Amino acid sequence: MKLLKTLCCFSLSLALLLTAACSGGESGQPETTTEALSESVVNTVTVTIPEGTSASQIAELLEEKGVCSARDFLSAVKNPENLSLIPENIENADERAFLLEGYLFPDTYEFYLNSSGQSALKRFTDNLNAKLKPEYYDRARALGYTMDEIITIASIIQEEAGNPAEMNDVSSVIHNRLDSYDYPYIQCDVAIVYLERYVKPYFTEEEYEELTYNYNIVSKRRGLPAGAITNPGTAAIEAALYPSDTDYYYFVTDEDGNYYYANTYVGHRENCRKAGIKGY
Repeated sequence: MKLLKTLCCFSLSLALLLTAACSGGESGQPETTTEALSESVVNTVTVTIPEGTSASQIAELLEEKGVCSARDFLSAVKNPENLSLIPENIENADERAFLLEGYLFPDTYEFYLNSSGQSALKRFTDNLNAKLKPEYYDRARALGYTMDEIITIASIIQEEAGNPAEMNDVSSVIHNRLDSYDYPYIQCDVAIVYLERYVKPYFTEEEYEELTYNYNIVSKRRGLPAGAITNPGTAAIEAALYPSDTDYYYFVTDEDGNYYYANTYVGHRENCRKAGIKGY
């Protein structure tokens, strides 16, 4: 009986101690409890951004997930509160549709619900800055480009090369054209598709008309578009930094995802016929 009484007293003391701990103890300071942890999980949401997702698509997804409104996020992307969030100064900000298009690194994120657009933007840019290795900057300088220009090149590669195995060869075509006086236009129509699908719905007709020249690298704007046309992943960024060593100036794909490269227009026409492209 004496042993049983002792055990009962011990159990009662332990219960009182646990009750005090859960309520904050004698200090009155709240402790982490299962309930608090559950509430924290409820107030967050996991969002996965695939490679090649545009700023406006990300904005709509964040609104759908309850992170922030699409309007608030796009406003932040166009007018970030802190430009130190990005790796380098952007010299042609006034030419761009969404200033930080290209800087919203594709990844899986954990966001708080009902956040501000600016705080959501910071999650993306912080992640990008962590992903951009110091040697990337060295390589960009060696190629004669800024990191901002590399991100723009990577965004074109991301859209043109659905197969990562083709990214370095596609990159070589872009670099070869950028380095050549005879090929002043990159002639990748993905920039026009970007304008039509992911920019036009968010601007007035007058604003959109002003933007069309800035991104028309098919026949109007020499060299790179005003900015990135999507948000590239690591593979595309590395392909922009390390293009294959080729003399290609053209490429085309067929419906099966095969790529055909050429260094002359005559060869390109033949490849287009192989790929089943009408008009060649």
